[in-house]
This record gives sequence, C-alpha cells and structure tokens, in this order.
Amino acid sequence: MQHQYSSDLYIPQDERRLRAVQRRGETIDRTVRDWSATVLEVLPKALPLVKEERAVTGLFLAQQRRLNLELDARNPESNLRERLGKLLPFLGDGSPDLDAVRAVHRIVSARLESDIDRACAQYCEAQQIPAVSDPVIDWRVAMRFMAQGLHRIASQIDLKKDYASSSKRFELALFAREAAADILQRRRSMFSAFQKSEAL
Repeated sequence: MQHQYSSDLYIPQDERRLRAVQRRGETIDRTVRDWSATVLEVLPKALPLVKEERAVTGLFLAQQRRLNLELDARNPESNLRERLGKLLPFLGDGSPDLDAVRAVHRIVSARLESDIDRACAQYCEAQQIPAVSDPVIDWRVAMRFMAQGLHRIASQIDLKKDYASSSKRFELALFAREAAADILQRRRSMFSAFQKSEAL
C-alpha cells in the first residue's frame, strides 16, 4: 500500500518503485543538463559572460527544461498513461501515478536549485560580496530571465538536426546577446554596490 502523508511527501509502496523513481530522477537530471549544454554550445562565442554566469545560466536553463517536461507530463489533453508509461516504466495498466511523477521532478528540481545556490554563493564568496543582497538577487534574476528566453526559443528547434537551417537560430543569437548585456550590467552594478574591482 502506498502511503501519502502530505502533499509534499511521497513514499513508494515498495523498494522497487523507490529505485525506479531514483533511476528516473537521474535520467531526467542528465537529460535536462545535456539539453542545456547543447543550447549553450550554439550561442555566440563572444557573449560578455564569465564562466560562472554561463554555468548558472545553464543550470537555470536545465531547470526550465525540467519544468517544461513536468508540465507536459501533467497535460490533461495528452494520453497521460502512454506518456507516463515512457516516463515511469514501472507503472502498470491502472491509473497513472501522478504522485510518483511529482516526486521524480521534486528530486531533480531540488538538486538543480541546490547547484544554482552553491554556484552563486561560491562566486560571491570569491569576490567577497554578500550572497544574500539586492544587487546579487538582481544579477541572479537576469540569468534566470536569460534562461527562460533561451528555452522559449530553443525548444522550438531540433538542436541536433535542424539548428543550422532554422531561422530561429538568428532569434536565439539576438536574444542571447541582449540578455547577456543585461547580465553584464547587473554584474557591474553588483560590484559597484560593494565597491569591488571586477576581476575577469
């Protein structure tokens, strides 16, 4: 019997399902990070981003991709049992286990958010800037905004097959340049707020 103690706590009914949830979490984590890395690879090379900003933007992008996959899995207009059967192969012929889907995505989401927080904190620590401050939050928001915009455009392209021939690649490059310029401005404001010299 599966136990559901609260809306935030999912306990599989047996160890087999627990292992399946963990395996699927690893698969989704790897899939969204790989997709994010592919998007970053096709962006213009001269973007004014330091390596830490590219890494954090990539994590935000992976998180956006994960959210999109979760929303697709919950789409009532799709054949949920077929889609969830591919997502969670341990499901039987009965009703889709939406609690398991939420559990899988909760695991991946928490891991990505932890990596984002850690990457930002390490960069701020290296620059001797308070990680929890309005300028840093603005800087983080700019990277999240860039990731959301990149996802909106890149999700319309088959990056492995059609990128070179897709007209969307110009839109992707233009947005990336504009969003990266905003991140640069936020970074400069962050350094200025704490009277730090930027070390590139």
